[in-house]
Amino acid sequence: MALNLLYECRVAHCRLKPKRHAFNYRVFMFCVDLDELPLLGKKIFGFSHNRFNLYSINDSDHVDLGNPDGIRANLMDWLVSQEIACPADARVQLVTFPRVLGYGFNPVSFYYVVSKSGEPIVVVAEVVNTFREMKLYAIKTVDANGLWHHRVAKNFYVSPFSDPGMEFDFRLGPLGDKWRVNIDDYAVDVRTLLSAVRGERRQLTSARLVWYAFKYPFLSLRIIGLIHWHALLLWIRRVPFFRKSERREAQLDVMRPHSSLNQKLR
Repeated sequence: MALNLLYECRVAHCRLKPKRHAFNYRVFMFCVDLDELPLLGKKIFGFSHNRFNLYSINDSDHVDLGNPDGIRANLMDWLVSQEIACPADARVQLVTFPRVLGYGFNPVSFYYVVSKSGEPIVVVAEVVNTFREMKLYAIKTVDANGLWHHRVAKNFYVSPFSDPGMEFDFRLGPLGDKWRVNIDDYAVDVRTLLSAVRGERRQLTSARLVWYAFKYPFLSLRIIGLIHWHALLLWIRRVPFFRKSERREAQLDVMRPHSSLNQKLR
């Protein structure tokens, strides 16, 4: 399979508790080999790395532990901090939303890490909230269905309508002609929110990027706009919500922490 490609996706969200609310939309995501990212902009018209363009991927939008050598180096540093062994020659593919005309918002990105020989090592989910905070989740286990699977404490403020003390249940498919992701929210043993991505592989070409500018206009603004629009609908329906400052004790190991997390708990 090509190392640099696109996935054309349908994203679906279905809130089950306390009131049912569902919506879905179509998007596309880049899937790029981090070793090839610096050169990709020279090959593909309309795409750049760390520079303004129709579409771009910027290091500053992703994991940053202070290593000046870019996304891959910072991810490897984080894996070391999590005591996850990863060979120096491992290949890392990043599946993410691009910036569009310089503006970007990535609610979630995924790093697929495999050995040089192609053996899977780990998948890392990089979740970002509307405060631009970030939290990483390592998924190390492949289940009987061939899906990367991990259920873990969320400890992150993703939505005002979901307690950060809940759990995420990750199920991710391998990268192939078709790609799937499920991230469900659990309150103890009760599933409260379903989130799913279903993607189909597309070639990464200059012509396709130009076409997608018309097919998916203002991609990043559409994503952030839908988040706020459906939050407004939930508020109108009087779904209970959590203020960020109310559950600071359940927001742990957050990167780029908002100022509210630096205030002393009373």
